[in-house]
Amino acid sequence: MKVNTKFIKEVKEYGAFDISACFNCGNCTAICPLSKEDSSFPRKMIRYAQIGAEEKIRSSLEPWMCYYCGECSDTCPRQAYPGEFMMSLRRYLISKYDVSGISKFLYKFPWLQIFITVSIFLVSLFFFLNYQGDFQELAAKIEYAFPVYVSFAIAGYLFMMYKNVILNNYKKWFLSFNFTNIKETIIHGLTQKNFLSCSQDNLRWISHILVMSGYTLTLIISNLHLLQPLKKQYSFTNILSPLVLYATLSILSGGMIMMTRRATKKNQSSKFSHPTDWLFVIMLFLIGVSTLITFLSNIFYGPNSKIVEILYKINIAIEISWIIIIVPFTKWIHIFFRPAAIYFYNLKKEHNLA
Repeated sequence: MKVNTKFIKEVKEYGAFDISACFNCGNCTAICPLSKEDSSFPRKMIRYAQIGAEEKIRSSLEPWMCYYCGECSDTCPRQAYPGEFMMSLRRYLISKYDVSGISKFLYKFPWLQIFITVSIFLVSLFFFLNYQGDFQELAAKIEYAFPVYVSFAIAGYLFMMYKNVILNNYKKWFLSFNFTNIKETIIHGLTQKNFLSCSQDNLRWISHILVMSGYTLTLIISNLHLLQPLKKQYSFTNILSPLVLYATLSILSGGMIMMTRRATKKNQSSKFSHPTDWLFVIMLFLIGVSTLITFLSNIFYGPNSKIVEILYKINIAIEISWIIIIVPFTKWIHIFFRPAAIYFYNLKKEHNLA
């Protein structure tokens, strides 16, 4: 086993914790509502980090099984903040699964990530405001390109996760086509139901469900280019209206809950928000706001309105900076790693039984 003596120092660059204070009492694992006998955490991960077992952590699924309930940090007698340590491990793993190395760079220099995101938005908006062609057609080409770009990023991440978790351990390729495993993976991906195991903090699960369902619907609307505010006149009775209203209002309400929790810091999971966490939720909120205002402006002013045109260009500029930077390189990618961890966990169980 290769040992990295500087591992703890490296992981500390991804979050706020002090596992050097941990004396392995095991309280964190005992109190965790999600820890299992064959998938125990966070104590095992803390021990791996303390001895510098970097390869063990890279091949572990436990960081993705953790939903940062916070009980471990609330009751830690040494204030080592094991919950924040697990969150930091997830950021660390994202950086290691990213073959481009961009995630690592952006996590270590979060304010630069903000600068790049804002710069992409401003450059895109400047270009759009001076564009003389059919902007609705240009927007369609941009939105059709989004899923291709994101799919390549997701495929790269999942392959690297598979390589570290399966290939490096078993030295061979294998997959699971078991219906139960696939069904459980999809259910976890759509519902994030493990949040419900976190004591009585159902509001956190509700905010995630609102954001996930709203954004998923927004993706469908934009990637299929169903919303064309510069060519079509919409009304509240239009078939697209309930979809747009649900998508945007869900993002706004869920995003507002997330921002309020991070600002008040009353819950353990929100006490140590990384700058990239703030950027994620603010950008998501702006997508909801700009899409909703653009749609409502179309209803009241029509597709030929200059106001609608400007608002739509702002909306697409926000989406571009979101897709290029936020989606593939920061917290958004969690929504794929968590269900993938469930799939790989069951895949390993199937293989070991066989």
